[in-house]
Amino acid sequence: MPLLDSGEDRVYDAGPVMLWLYKKAITEATRRLLTSWPAALSLPVYAAILFPASVLASALGFVGGLLLWLVVAACWSSYLELISQAVLGARFRFDLEDFKRTFGARFSDVVSVMFAFWILSLLSGMLTLGAHAEAFSAMLGFAMAVFFNAVPELLYQGRTRSFALLVDSARFVMDHALAWFVPNLVFAGLALWASGGLYVTHPTELLILFGRFFSSPSGVLLVFLRLPWWTWPLALFALHYVMLFRGVLFRELASGAGNARLRAFQAKLRR
Repeated sequence: MPLLDSGEDRVYDAGPVMLWLYKKAITEATRRLLTSWPAALSLPVYAAILFPASVLASALGFVGGLLLWLVVAACWSSYLELISQAVLGARFRFDLEDFKRTFGARFSDVVSVMFAFWILSLLSGMLTLGAHAEAFSAMLGFAMAVFFNAVPELLYQGRTRSFALLVDSARFVMDHALAWFVPNLVFAGLALWASGGLYVTHPTELLILFGRFFSSPSGVLLVFLRLPWWTWPLALFALHYVMLFRGVLFRELASGAGNARLRAFQAKLRR
């Protein structure tokens, strides 16, 4: 279905446009998974690096924490570079030399954003002291998980860094909240259901669950640890596919695909 009819600026409901975007993202992510599947195998490599690094860091105090922080940034740099090659259409290669290069390819970019998050965590820590600290902390964590949800994609598709990148993420989320979060919530819900983590006694617990899932890689790691070990290979490829899907969807939304129709639909909702 074309976005515009013979050059005419005709506006339709967002439903068909969203379905078109999702279909395109699903098709393209599937095709790119077939060519970039070795990148999924890098995830256990990062775990094998981070586990001994965290053990060593615990014995070195502050210096160890700083070194671990840099190791985490290098691993993020590596995976984002691999995802970038897969999503942006570059010829995907996965040999030892290229893999080693990825650890430094986006290192400074990741460090700048991690530093911004560190500053925000210090400020949020001061804001959540005193009475009702746990509730405020949960609400703040959920808000950060929502507004900074597009940070990974902006790190390899955006042009800003540090605090400016966080602002761009919030702006992107506000502009495309409906189209962006529908599939992301579906993916998160399936992951939490498969790991047995979706069973709650109160609806507000869902906010905490989804906030933890989206706020940091530890939320995703917790899902992995709850899964039977024999499902881990499938879960790795599923996670890689989700990252490819997000990258393609982000690219389409950021490029303006269907924006006129989506804005018209959102305007109708506000009436």
